[in-house]
Amino acid sequence: MKLKYLPLVCALATAGPSFAITVNLTDFSFGTAPSLAATDPVNGISFNGQAGRFDGTLDDSAAATMASLMAGANLVANSFTAYCAELTQTFNFNVSYTDYSRVGGGSYFGAQKAADLSRLFTAGSGFVVDSATSAAMQAGVWEIIYETGSYALFGGNFQIQSSDAATQAAFGTVSGFLSGLSSYGTGFQIEVLVSPQQQNFLVATPVPEPSTWALLAVGLGVIGVVARRRKA
Repeated sequence: MKLKYLPLVCALATAGPSFAITVNLTDFSFGTAPSLAATDPVNGISFNGQAGRFDGTLDDSAAATMASLMAGANLVANSFTAYCAELTQTFNFNVSYTDYSRVGGGSYFGAQKAADLSRLFTAGSGFVVDSATSAAMQAGVWEIIYETGSYALFGGNFQIQSSDAATQAAFGTVSGFLSGLSSYGTGFQIEVLVSPQQQNFLVATPVPEPSTWALLAVGLGVIGVVARRRKA
């Protein structure tokens, strides 16, 4: 894993949900997003509108303070990408919301669904390259979150479809990911940015490889040696 992922991993890992986080979603990652129509008959909810991956920034000063001590970086403003974690609430682009908190995927979704979401992002690493594949990945995320039976984009209790031909074609690839989830590892950390008023967002961050943590440990050791020499 490249070191450029490390600051965000640290920021996401070092603060609990007690700290208020400011979140601002700027746009869909690939411009105009195709529409998805989703229905959850079990919970009696539905969605019909544009969907896909979002780009945004978060300001988590408490996390940044700790992470900067660990990584030597100023992490007050973090760019991130996210997916919708639920169907019932909305938000507006380019508005700063100050009432978000961070919740671990296991606490929010339950251990099994959090692990399955991690496997989906592991399977789909490199898959999301445009608005169609972005929307299809969002469909896969919702399928895992809301399906009460076996995961299947083209069947099951939770129903989702798109009138966009490219997105519908990308559904086939995501459906393949879902049918073979057990063959993938949990290579992504799943967390949710939660608001009592606005939409909740799923953030999937690559889990650092052991070599990356080892490199960080060496760096921290060097910092400790330098600090001791200065005191001496």
